[in-house]
Amino acid sequence: MRHDPNRSRRGWREHIEPGVYKAHRLACPSSTDHKPKRRCDCPYQVKVPGHEVGTTRMVTIVGSVGEARAERRRLMSEGHPAPAPETWQGTLRELAADYLRARAPVLAPATIYTVDESFRLRIDPVLGHLRPNEINRERLEVWLADLTQSATSSRMVTKTVEALRVILQAAVLWGRIPSNPAMGLRLPTADTHERQAVERVLTAEQLRTLFTQGARSVRHETLLRAAGEAGLRRGEIIALRWSDVRLDERRLDVRRSIWEERGQRPDGMPRARVEKTTKGRRARRVAVSPTFAALLGDWYEQAVVEGGSDAVGYVWPGKGGGPMAADSPTQLVERALRRCGLVDEDGRPLVSLHGLRHTAGSIMLAARVPLIVVSRQLGHSNPQVTAQVYAHLLADDQLDIAAGALDTLLGADTVRETVREDAPQT
Repeated sequence: MRHDPNRSRRGWREHIEPGVYKAHRLACPSSTDHKPKRRCDCPYQVKVPGHEVGTTRMVTIVGSVGEARAERRRLMSEGHPAPAPETWQGTLRELAADYLRARAPVLAPATIYTVDESFRLRIDPVLGHLRPNEINRERLEVWLADLTQSATSSRMVTKTVEALRVILQAAVLWGRIPSNPAMGLRLPTADTHERQAVERVLTAEQLRTLFTQGARSVRHETLLRAAGEAGLRRGEIIALRWSDVRLDERRLDVRRSIWEERGQRPDGMPRARVEKTTKGRRARRVAVSPTFAALLGDWYEQAVVEGGSDAVGYVWPGKGGGPMAADSPTQLVERALRRCGLVDEDGRPLVSLHGLRHTAGSIMLAARVPLIVVSRQLGHSNPQVTAQVYAHLLADDQLDIAAGALDTLLGADTVRETVREDAPQT
C-alpha cells in the first residue's frame, strides 16, 4: 500500500462505503459506463481529517480496498495532522523555471512553449515575485478577473489558468506547498454570441473549389487534400513520408509529427525541427479517397521517379530534402484561398490551415459518417472530443432530420386530433 502522488484529476469516483471511494482514472471503462465493483488497478481515496479543525481531505491509496480501509482507520485515529513545515522559500518565478526544466524531457515541445509563454506574458508580471505559499484563492480570483478583462479570447484565459495550475500542482507533488489554490478556479463563462474560431470552416463546394482552382500544381493539391480531406494536422503533414503512403490500400500511416521551435535563436541559426510522436502519442491509419490516392500516385511519379527525390523521404520535402518549414503549408493555404476568392469582406482567407482539418470533420459529420469513425480518422483520443469540437458545426437545416424522424415515428395522430375524434358529436 502506498500513496499515489500522480492520481488522476478526472474520471469517476465510485462510492464504496462511508469515507472510502474508488477513483477510476479517465481511461478506465468504469469512468464511461459507471459500472460498480469492477476489478481494475485504479486507486482508492479515503476521506480523513484535514489540516485544520472542521476540515477534511482526500488521500489517494494504491492497493486493495482492505489496505484503503486500514489506512483510513490509521489516519482517523491520528486526527488533524500538524501543518507541514515550510521548507522552500523560492518565488513562483523560480518554481516555474524548475517546472519547465523538469518537464522538458517528457512533455511535447509545443506544450512546454505554451506554458512558458503563458507564464512569461500573463502570470509572471503579476504573481511571479510571490512565494507559492503567498498565493491564495483571493489573489488568484482578483488576478483572473483582471486577466479576463485584458485577454483577447477566452481560450487565452483558459490556457493561462491551466499553465498556472500545472506549475502549482508540481509544487504540491514536490512537497513545497500543501495544496494547489488554482484547483477548481472557476473560469468565466464563454460568450455564446461570439463566433468561435473552430466555426470557420468551408462548405463542401468551397473545399472543392479550393482543390481545383486554388492549387497550382499536383504538389499543392495533394498537400491541400491532406489537410482538407484527410484531416491531418500541420506537423503530421510535414512529417509524412512516402513509406507511410499505402496507395494500393488508399491509406496513410500517420506515425509522427514535426515540431519547429518558435522565436528567433540568439545565434542566428535556423530554428530546430524536431520529430515527435503525433498528438495523443498514438499512430493511426487514415483513409483517402480514390481521387486523392491517384493524385498522390501522380505526385510520386513527378517527385521520385522523374525528379529523383528519396523514395522513403518526405512526401512534401523542404530545402535539401529535409522537412519543410512550419510556415510553408500555412502560406500555401493562404495563397490558395486568395487565388480562388475564398476570402471574407476584409480580404482575409476564410479559414486557416487547421481550419481545413475542421472542415474535413464537419463535412464527414454532415454526411452522417458515424462519430466514432470521424474520431478515428482525425486521431482524437475519444469520440467525446469529436462531439464537443465538431457537432455544433452541422448545418441548421440538418435539425430537420431530427424533427422528421420524430414525425415519422409518432405518426400524424397528435393529441389534439385524438381528443377531437373521441369528443361526442353534436
